Amino acid sequence: MSDTQFEQLVRRLETYARNYPTQYKQKVALVAALGYAYVLAVLGLALAVVAWLILSLKDGGSSHLSSIKLLFGLGVLAAIILRAFWVRFTPPTGYEVYREDTPRLFLLIDKLTTALGTPPFHHVLIVNDLNAAVAQRPRLGIFGWYQNYLLLGLPLMLAMTPAQFRAVLAHEFGHLGHHHGRFSGWIYRTRTVWLRLLEELRARDHWGSVLFTKFLDWYAPFFNAYSFALARAQEYEADRQAARLVGPHAMKDALASIQAIARLMDELYWPALNRRTITNPTPPASHLDELITVLQRVTPHDSIQKWMHEAMQQTTTYADTHPALADRLAALDQLPEKPNAPEPPADFPHLRGPHEATAANYYLDAHATATREALDRSWAESVADEWRQKHEEMAAARARCQALSDKSATVGLSIDELWEYACQMEALESDRAALPLLQQLLTKAPTHAAANLAVGRLLLAQDDQSGLLYLEKALAADREAVIPACQLASSYLERRGNHKESMRYRVKAQRQRQQLLDAEAERSTIKPGDSFEPHGLSTEVIEGIARQLASKTDVQAAYLVRKKVQTLTSIPCYALVIIPHRAWYELDAEGSNQALLEKLRTTLTLPGNTYILIVDQLIKHRWINTLKAIPQSAILRTHTTAS
Repeated sequence: MSDTQFEQLVRRLETYARNYPTQYKQKVALVAALGYAYVLAVLGLALAVVAWLILSLKDGGSSHLSSIKLLFGLGVLAAIILRAFWVRFTPPTGYEVYREDTPRLFLLIDKLTTALGTPPFHHVLIVNDLNAAVAQRPRLGIFGWYQNYLLLGLPLMLAMTPAQFRAVLAHEFGHLGHHHGRFSGWIYRTRTVWLRLLEELRARDHWGSVLFTKFLDWYAPFFNAYSFALARAQEYEADRQAARLVGPHAMKDALASIQAIARLMDELYWPALNRRTITNPTPPASHLDELITVLQRVTPHDSIQKWMHEAMQQTTTYADTHPALADRLAALDQLPEKPNAPEPPADFPHLRGPHEATAANYYLDAHATATREALDRSWAESVADEWRQKHEEMAAARARCQALSDKSATVGLSIDELWEYACQMEALESDRAALPLLQQLLTKAPTHAAANLAVGRLLLAQDDQSGLLYLEKALAADREAVIPACQLASSYLERRGNHKESMRYRVKAQRQRQQLLDAEAERSTIKPGDSFEPHGLSTEVIEGIARQLASKTDVQAAYLVRKKVQTLTSIPCYALVIIPHRAWYELDAEGSNQALLEKLRTTLTLPGNTYILIVDQLIKHRWINTLKAIPQSAILRTHTTAS
């Protein structure tokens, strides 16, 4: 389903949900049931095959060799299906805290759980994210038996006051509370599980998983679209339930503060931390201390106002179930305020002052320091290798910049050298250091797509609208620049309140993205029924591939052809079909085939966009007949393939 089709379907369903709420929920329930029906049907078939196999062997009716081979193959297939479906969802990770160590936190959890009808949490984890979330890990896959996790981001707790943190937590609890209703809660959990199941199956790259991934590739977006209106309504409902407990003003303050804190981290904290890789070979002992320093620094009032103005210009789209900030605040305006509730601060939003208590210190109490130290150690260990590599890259970049600077002062730089110099200076110094070099490059090569894209990005970051002209040049010069250029332009125009022009760029990016997805889908599978033509590669290239394959003792034969495609036809799609050495009884040989595939992927030097296929014994002859009809397709024959 394309982005455009998704949006059109969601729009229709939102209208339908408003006009016919009962019938809409019935449709959502039917679509949800379809997923379960498919899984149960596949599993039922697998179990039926296994039962038939057992009964056949028990009755002794299949003594003929071919029948035994067939039964063996069906049994293997059934086992593969069952194994593919048995997905273990990885539990969330973090620093676990307990009631006896953090009594204030668990008292808050107890109060919110009681007030909102939230099921109890089995684990409370402190994590390194600017976020708070509830996660349900289904121990039986789509059939549930949920283990509930509460994930609390320590950066969020350090940035927020206790009152703001209570409001955020109340919203998250609202998603699991009884106010959503049993049906809405079931749909909320089901949406999450289907998406996670698809991710897990894709990550495993398991042959039997195809039976589910092909279905889920179609079903997951379809179910997502059908349940989208309900999911968005749940966000508003979670806001309302939180406001009922903490008051609309407090909820609005929390929502706005999260926006401001996120911008502060993006523009002040992360750039400062990343630049430390230039001088320090190891990460700081405490990145959270660095965060505290940034948060305590006085942020210019006009910066906060600018961030909030831009956030309020954002419109609600179909990219996320979360409505835009302006829409969430407007919905909260309709709610009655709690008696004696404080008025919102004059300089809304309210960023925590340097002398105000943090949610971390208040709710983690005496355990706050130990928690922070544990997360600091975990973070430092997780980024140590990447940090060291980045430091080495920065050291090499400094040396290279000096060499390019010296050359520029004497003989001048080529186009490629100017581009390299600009990129290195941006990484080492700043955007402003790179901009003159990029503009110098464009005087020599006005159509340089990457340079136009970079100049456009840097100018828009400085609120210079002329950056749009450079983005237009970039997307006109290179197809690969279309999506990033359109995203930059759309985001900038959205922040400026120019929603019509922003939408124009969004649509252009969606069209390009869909074309790339269509091209990827067309190139992601190879079947005997596809249309093929001669590869058209030089003799030198073919001989090089053949020499590489000849050293692989488990390769019996190899064919190379070009698949005829309908999308992006100028980009060739090659298919390297491998006939492996296999005994007749290795009907599945899945593990061997997968090992051979991984070996070929890592050791072969192939032309771009080459799909490697290991052909199973059961369909070997069909493939050979197809490929023999393509001239010059056979590039390796170590043994006869006619047997």
